[in-house]
Amino acid sequence: MIKKRTKETPFGNSGCTIVAGAEPSLWNTGFSAFKRRIGEQLQLGGFDDAVDDETLLPFYRMGESETYVLSALGCPVGM
Repeated sequence: MIKKRTKETPFGNSGCTIVAGAEPSLWNTGFSAFKRRIGEQLQLGGFDDAVDDETLLPFYRMGESETYVLSALGCPVGM
């Protein structure tokens, strides 16, 4: 069961609803921009296959650069 509570401020109820236990979606984080940029570079490099989230997420979580990820995926970097 998800509990909802309202955020309290020193000036009273702010009206913001906080959902306990809810985690941000991958699409509401920097991951979506990371994935989009990698996808664009792969398309520019002539790769038609899209890379799935399961492949990119470990690179993103480790903080790897886009250049490193593209190299690891076999895309020529620095064209």
